[in-house]
Amino acid sequence: MKNIQHKVFFAGLLAWLFFACSPRTVVTGTWKSPEADRMYERVFVAALVDDLRLRSEVEQEFATRFANRDVETVKSLNSIQPDFFDEEELSQEKLLAVVRQTGSEAIMTVRLLDINEEERFVPGGVMGPRFAPMGFGHYGTFGGYWNHWYGNAWNTGYVSVDKTYVLETNLYDAESLALVYSAQSETLNPSDMQEFAEVYVDKLKASLREEGLIQ
Repeated sequence: MKNIQHKVFFAGLLAWLFFACSPRTVVTGTWKSPEADRMYERVFVAALVDDLRLRSEVEQEFATRFANRDVETVKSLNSIQPDFFDEEELSQEKLLAVVRQTGSEAIMTVRLLDINEEERFVPGGVMGPRFAPMGFGHYGTFGGYWNHWYGNAWNTGYVSVDKTYVLETNLYDAESLALVYSAQSETLNPSDMQEFAEVYVDKLKASLREEGLIQ
């Protein structure tokens, strides 16, 4: 009986993990300067995060997705050493000198603003229809009935922690240094960096296109 209980519980848990761990990204707000009146064709992208792998994934994903819109991308990892931002007296002029050497028309920065955690209780109990006449569903055989109802009777639920990552994306004109676009996004339960980067960049690319800042 315990084996039946365990099988049902872990099957439900694995199904929940499959969906819950898939990152869901939404752009929660955007702003565009009323003076922004051009499209950019060469963008310097800098993911200002401590995790080197995540920085690489995000910058590479921007490079790949922007290329589909005929936008050239300069990744900060190709122009700036990983410890560049660790300098105690890092000046704006030093950073801009590096950016302008690449011939970039705009500077895009991505940074993590916050990580919000929230606990929630996932109830157990009965899954599926509560009543199925003879010959249908779990009532087809006594074994099917017993495995379903007895197993679920032991599934009392569990506590899950949802993590929401809040990111800010800014786009600056490389010549005037004016902020031309800003967006905030939220991603729920990212577990795979590559998948997160793909979903996140797709959302931002769509928003930039809608605002007329890239093709």
